[in-house]
Amino acid sequence: MDTRTIMIIARILITPLFLYSGTGKLFNFTDNVLKTPFGDSLIGRLMIIAAIIIEIGGSIAFISGYKIKETSLLWILYVFLTSVMFHQFWAASGAQQVSQIVQFTKNMSICAGLLSFYLYSRDNLKDAK
Repeated sequence: MDTRTIMIIARILITPLFLYSGTGKLFNFTDNVLKTPFGDSLIGRLMIIAAIIIEIGGSIAFISGYKIKETSLLWILYVFLTSVMFHQFWAASGAQQVSQIVQFTKNMSICAGLLSFYLYSRDNLKDAK
């Protein structure tokens, strides 16, 4: 299999993670707003709107091969920040700490995979010209 085909398969495999999360936020908007550190406030709502745009919009761009490098960097920043915000293993204890460590390290692994896309991808739309 050539590199281009492998990269397309890899994009297809990672995109559902963000698409599923974004559609979940879209269809359960209020519940997700309440989970933010800001609760039901303008900032909380704006955070979820931004997350929906990043996750769904990024998924569309990524799967279509448009702006892969930019989307990869955006997703790395997004995953890192949400991990720090929502998976604070350093503030947990017992079983909760173990669970948060697993979630945090899983997300850092996703960042590593996204970094590979940033380093090795070329936009398919640009390549097609």
